[in-house]
Amino acid sequence: MSIVLIEGLTHQNGGKKLYQDSTMRINKGEHIALLGANGTGKTTLLNIIAGKNIPDHGTIELHPRSKMGYLDQHQDVDMTIIVEDYLKDTYKELYEIEAKIHKIYENMAIEYNEEDLVKALAMQEDLSLRGFDTIEKEIGNLVAGLGINADNLKKQLGQLSGGQRGKVLLAKLLLKQDDFILLDEPTNFLDIEQVEWLAKFLQQYENAFLLVSHDEDFINKTVDVIYAIENLEINRYVGNYEKYVELSAQRADQYDRARESQQQQIAKLKEYVAKNAARASTARSAQSRQKQLNKMDVLDERRKLAKPKMSFKYKRPNSAVIVKAESLEIGYGFALTEPLTFELREGQKCIVKGYNGIGKTTFLKTVAGEIPKVGGNVMVGNGVETAFFHQVEENNEMTPIAYLMSLYPQMLEGEVRATIGKFGVKSELMMNPMKLLSGGEQTKVRLAALSLVPASLLILDEPTNHIDVLAKDALLEAIQAFEGTVLITTHDINFETNWADKVLNFEDLVQ
Repeated sequence: MSIVLIEGLTHQNGGKKLYQDSTMRINKGEHIALLGANGTGKTTLLNIIAGKNIPDHGTIELHPRSKMGYLDQHQDVDMTIIVEDYLKDTYKELYEIEAKIHKIYENMAIEYNEEDLVKALAMQEDLSLRGFDTIEKEIGNLVAGLGINADNLKKQLGQLSGGQRGKVLLAKLLLKQDDFILLDEPTNFLDIEQVEWLAKFLQQYENAFLLVSHDEDFINKTVDVIYAIENLEINRYVGNYEKYVELSAQRADQYDRARESQQQQIAKLKEYVAKNAARASTARSAQSRQKQLNKMDVLDERRKLAKPKMSFKYKRPNSAVIVKAESLEIGYGFALTEPLTFELREGQKCIVKGYNGIGKTTFLKTVAGEIPKVGGNVMVGNGVETAFFHQVEENNEMTPIAYLMSLYPQMLEGEVRATIGKFGVKSELMMNPMKLLSGGEQTKVRLAALSLVPASLLILDEPTNHIDVLAKDALLEAIQAFEGTVLITTHDINFETNWADKVLNFEDLVQ
């Protein structure tokens, strides 16, 4: 049974065509990943399926009896709701039945009524059949598995960090057990252990889902079907990520061969027409070949994905010691961890690890001098210039070009375009407002701005969120080629390799 059927989909966003006459079918129980480079229209496609965007052309049919849930990157929720109440609202109908049962028993304490007692017992049996007794356990499993702090259950959604709130939204979506769910980068706020937990949960998920993720390992573990946005088409592949890579390469090769053959045929036909159109004896055959040319569905050159060419400017410091911490305590009025003694020397690359909320970002901001330390000392070496990529930055109406020129007014527009282009943002998107770009494209623009700062110390807080596989490869190469020192946090298991000189694990410092 098809839950979603899309036919003849053609759509463009901000003047950029995303899909051309594409078809997509999602069947009951299928576990699907939607792949594509940044800016190819993955989130836009999810919004079209969810009914948030209307396509330029094409039809989208949803099964009338199927319930659909959506975890998007910019979900609006009431920030005043208590987290526990927000999660329990999933079972609102069951709690209302429980309230009716309690009301019947309260009334019976005053006056016995056998008919009401029969109703109460029937409702109690209904609750049991629908798993009411296991609600607390189900919520508890998700809270623990996704790393939601138990203390946060009594807080309002608006009081949580972005990462913790993202986990709560994901938890509620998974609790609902809809027939079909859309998951837009669900691992962005999860630690490695929590990503593993979510992978196992989705493996056993009985209903259908369509997820967007740039985490190859996560995709390999969770899906059996892949739709890839390639060359303006939405192509279906059966298998995991590794199988997709193999089949996609075969498809690309077949397309290139077919186009090359067609181009040779076109060249021969044009040559024949040019030579024979003016001769009376061959004019008719030349006209026949011209008609053949006119009817031909010419294959466009395949849009090949190019890896960005990222790099960062280096400024040599006057000190061999870049960062030195002695009994450093970080936090906001109180220490989040045990005192930290730590040294980072010129050229060293260090990954800062630990679960969400443990203090990694706080540590980076303390080193950068953006927030004060709670205790101890932290010293940044003489002549050390710092460039800081923040995990969260508010988007605005400025275009990428205007954004960089506001930071570097001395630069010419051509220089700005070239810089942004090197980081993988297409020229047609450079005049669109930042808030209309995909999450990955926004990250690339911000990394491009960072690359213009001559730095001795690069501080990168979750730079791999949202960016595609080619961009991650380019970023890793740029980090390795950077002559200076790097402090970086990332939850991407594919990015955490043996390239780092040091690992600072904050889980060893918890009080």
